[in-house]
Amino acid sequence: MENKEIIISASDKVKKAGLGDDEHGFQYLFNNKRLEEDLTNSAKTIQEIEEEKISDILNNFIGEQFENTTILTGAGASIINHENRELLSEYSGKTVWELTKEINDHLWEESILNDSDLFSLEEFVEKVKYFTGDERYSVEKVNIEDLLSKAESAKEYISINEDEKVKFDGTLYTIEEKIKELCTLQLHKFHPHPRFLEKVTMRRSSHNRVKLFTTNYDTLFEQAAEQEGFILVDGFTYNFPRKFNPFIYDYDFVRRGDNKVTDEPDYVEKVIHLYKLHGSIDWERRGENEIVKQEDPKHALMIYPRRNKYEQSYEPPYFEMFSRFQLELRKKNTLFISIGFSFADKHIRTIVENAMKNNPSLRILIVDYDLQQESFKVFRDRIDNGYQNIMLFQGDFSRFENFYLKQKAFSDQFFEDTGDKYE
Repeated sequence: MENKEIIISASDKVKKAGLGDDEHGFQYLFNNKRLEEDLTNSAKTIQEIEEEKISDILNNFIGEQFENTTILTGAGASIINHENRELLSEYSGKTVWELTKEINDHLWEESILNDSDLFSLEEFVEKVKYFTGDERYSVEKVNIEDLLSKAESAKEYISINEDEKVKFDGTLYTIEEKIKELCTLQLHKFHPHPRFLEKVTMRRSSHNRVKLFTTNYDTLFEQAAEQEGFILVDGFTYNFPRKFNPFIYDYDFVRRGDNKVTDEPDYVEKVIHLYKLHGSIDWERRGENEIVKQEDPKHALMIYPRRNKYEQSYEPPYFEMFSRFQLELRKKNTLFISIGFSFADKHIRTIVENAMKNNPSLRILIVDYDLQQESFKVFRDRIDNGYQNIMLFQGDFSRFENFYLKQKAFSDQFFEDTGDKYE
């Protein structure tokens, strides 16, 4: 077993190293040293102590009182990493490869078995000239994001007759509908979303509301908020039909009472802002300027996985949300946590990189299952150059949520001592 980096920062590095004589098969190295603990009178195992040490490192890094907290989640945050994951497929998000395979199987079933007027994925790939030269088709070589990008461009120049054009457009529509179906998820007990919301909102009432940005189309955070009694400020009006109005993000919830001792607003607890940067399975455009939120819309308003997502993000309502994301990262005393987001999205990556270089009070924690991705290199280089405000943590959303404790500074005793209260 090769050494696997678990935590990377300028001051702390934790690695998981293989052992030949340990029944657990590995040990943690903290700054290249193994913990030396006397366990004679301890009820804890060395593994439990190591896990506590990792938790302490994480929480010490993000444990200060930040006025602003901004969260960004990507596809990895919706994936359930469990030993019985195959049995939980309908609840779990999908990787790009899993999306591609599901679409391949679906189109084969529809076009071959059911004789529908659709192309198989192999035929569709051939029509858009996805492969160059003599390269032969293999589903393992297809990236659905690249394919949809080429298909969108190919519509303008491919040489096909009218019947094939109908078939081409039908196949493209079917792919997008399949993506919507695969992103229609039900909250499961293995999803950490409810527990995470409870923890991240334990803040001083004088601090700004937590801003949660996500590129995911699913409604797992909405379901978690409903389950735990949170109020979501999501940019949609609260009357029906719920219409998108960006000024909603400027509103807040306070209690009004006749017996107030001070003039300070009494903020309602458990309120969080949600921004869906790539749209949602329950959004729909009506006319040119109206966007509504409803169950099972006929044409969901989503930025499907294409390379031209950058250009689409300048269209409403996405432009408003990206602008607010940029604004949040420019604020002083801000904690930014990214969970399960690969930073392959050019627009988002550029915003974060600019904030990292220009906002000295920004603290960045990146949580991902694979820290070796090329898109994380800019953060690793920053750490190598000695910047103390960046940390990378290898793990999935559930593992991070387990480590992410209610910080001591947010405890009831703290607020009793300071005369403040939390949200």
